[in-house]
Amino acid sequence: MLISVIVAVYNVDKYLKKCVDSILVQTYRELEIILVDDGSTDTSGVMCDEYMGRDERIRVIHRPNGGLSAARNTGIEAAAGEYIAFVDGDDWLEPGMYAALAEAVKSNRAQLAACRYRRVYPDVVEDGSTGTVTVFRRPYEMLLQQLKEDESYLIQHAAWNKLYHRSLLEKERFPEGKWYEDVVFSAKVLSRVSCGVYIDTAGYDYVCAREGSIMNAGLTERMFSDLIPAYVEKESFLKSLENPELAATHRYYFYKRVLWLYRELYQKRNRGLRYHAKELVALIRERKDTFPQVYAIEDARKTERWKTKLFVFSPLLFRFLMRVNDAWILPMRLKRLQK
Repeated sequence: MLISVIVAVYNVDKYLKKCVDSILVQTYRELEIILVDDGSTDTSGVMCDEYMGRDERIRVIHRPNGGLSAARNTGIEAAAGEYIAFVDGDDWLEPGMYAALAEAVKSNRAQLAACRYRRVYPDVVEDGSTGTVTVFRRPYEMLLQQLKEDESYLIQHAAWNKLYHRSLLEKERFPEGKWYEDVVFSAKVLSRVSCGVYIDTAGYDYVCAREGSIMNAGLTERMFSDLIPAYVEKESFLKSLENPELAATHRYYFYKRVLWLYRELYQKRNRGLRYHAKELVALIRERKDTFPQVYAIEDARKTERWKTKLFVFSPLLFRFLMRVNDAWILPMRLKRLQK
């Protein structure tokens, strides 16, 4: 079973050796490694060519800079494998990652397998692996679990901790020219999975705090130009499916994210983005008729419903009470717990 590993490469010459070496030493050997140099201006492109000369499994594609989505799409078009995987050029893999994912799809006749990943920070590595394996055999079951944003299952939006049967990607491509490219892509792909597997053992090492990375950017204009529209598009897609629980679950966590963004806008460091506040208020208010379904889902908390209703009634009062909560109520609760 050939796995095509697509590596998006852009100005990561400080990290690329560790990334590619971690793929070359995979215990699963039947790999096609496609390095897509997305117009790098450092030595990344040269390094890719050098690697191609060392291992016959490596192919290199040089293309004008078009962004992560465009690089991944170029790789998909060139891939010959029955299964396809993605790696970002500044991350790396554990040696047994693809062996574990390949065994999972083979033994369960699955279309997709995902594994836990480590969050790598400069001073700490977070890894909550338990070693459990979960098989999702019902339509939309794996998608629903992703929508719940449960840290017990790090399925999430990310493309790089998964192994996809190529049939899942026949009609799907990453949206080009945008950040948060995985949000809608992952929902569409997972909606087509009738059997998927989740392995709760970290196989992917994700660098969270690299300078210049999206994860390290804080609150940015892109969250309003790309992230919010992506969640709205995802909402629309989920509404088109025949399971109403999917859209309701997505909305619950979407509304929580919107309220968090609103509160972040009123931090001093984000003053320049504050003009987006009215957009967030309008977004929630125009969806208030969905509240009965959203806050009836199993995971819904009464406090979240209360906060959302308060936000709709008066954003100013919402901000005031949240500040009181952060400054007084939460510290008092923590003191009681520590006694």
